[in-house]
Amino acid sequence: MIVSLNVYDWTSDPRSPAEAMRSNIAMSSEEPEWVLYYWGCPPGVKPFPGRGEFVRLIFEEAGVKFREVNDFEVLKKLFFTEKQKGFYAFAPPMIQRGKFRLSQTSVICSYLGKQFGLWPESEEDQWRAQQLNITIHDFIAEGRLAFHGRNPVESYYTQKEETQPYIDRFVATRLPRWLTHLETALKANNDGQGFVIGGKLTYVDLGLLHVLRATESQFPQAWASNDSIPLLKAFKARLSARPNLAAYFNSDRCVPFEGNSMM
Repeated sequence: MIVSLNVYDWTSDPRSPAEAMRSNIAMSSEEPEWVLYYWGCPPGVKPFPGRGEFVRLIFEEAGVKFREVNDFEVLKKLFFTEKQKGFYAFAPPMIQRGKFRLSQTSVICSYLGKQFGLWPESEEDQWRAQQLNITIHDFIAEGRLAFHGRNPVESYYTQKEETQPYIDRFVATRLPRWLTHLETALKANNDGQGFVIGGKLTYVDLGLLHVLRATESQFPQAWASNDSIPLLKAFKARLSARPNLAAYFNSDRCVPFEGNSMM
C-alpha cells in the first residue's frame, strides 16, 4: 500500500525549513499528527532519553510538534502481542503519521531529515550523510553493548561487575577511535568550522550532537581529558546554542541521561 504524506516542497520556499514547516502545519490542521513511540519506565524507575533522543532533536530543531507514547502496556501490546497492520516494525523507536509507520532509529532520522528540509543538497552529500548517520548509530550501539557484556537484553544493573571489564576496554581503546574518526570527518568539511556535511544543518549534525552529549555524560573524564577532538567539542557547544535546541535542553521535556549504556 502506498501512503501519501503530502511532502512539502522546501526548494520553492524562501523561508527557513523550520519556519516553513511551522507555517505549513498551521495551514494544514487536518493533516495527521506526528507520533513517536518509545520505551517508558514503570513507576519508581528513572526515565532515560535513549535512542528516542535522536528523533526528538530533529522534531525540536525543526519546530514540529509531535506526541510521544511511552506507556509500556501500550508498547507491549503494539510490538509483542498484537499483530500489526501494514508494514511491520520490530521495536521502538517508531514514528507514525496517519497510517504510515517507520522504525529503526537511523532510518527514522534520515526520513525526518528529508521531510523537514534537514537534508544535504547534492546526491553525493546525501550518501555521505547516510554513511556518517549509520556510523554514529554503530558508535552508540557499541557503547551500549559494553554495559551489557553478559547479556545484551538484560539490565545493566544485573551484570555490573561482570561487564565492567568491557566498559574499561571500550573507554581505553574503542572510544578514542570513534571520536578520532568523527573529528576527522568533521574537519573534512569546511575545516570543521560549520556543519558535518555540506553548508547547511542536516539531520546528521543533530545525530552527531546527540552522540557527543551522550559521550560527555557517560564518560566525563575521558571526554574532558581528550585534547585531540577540539572541533567536536566546539561543534557540540555551537549546535547546543541553537535557539530551538537550547530551549529544549533547558526545558522539562529534556530528560537527563540515565547514567549507563550511553542512554
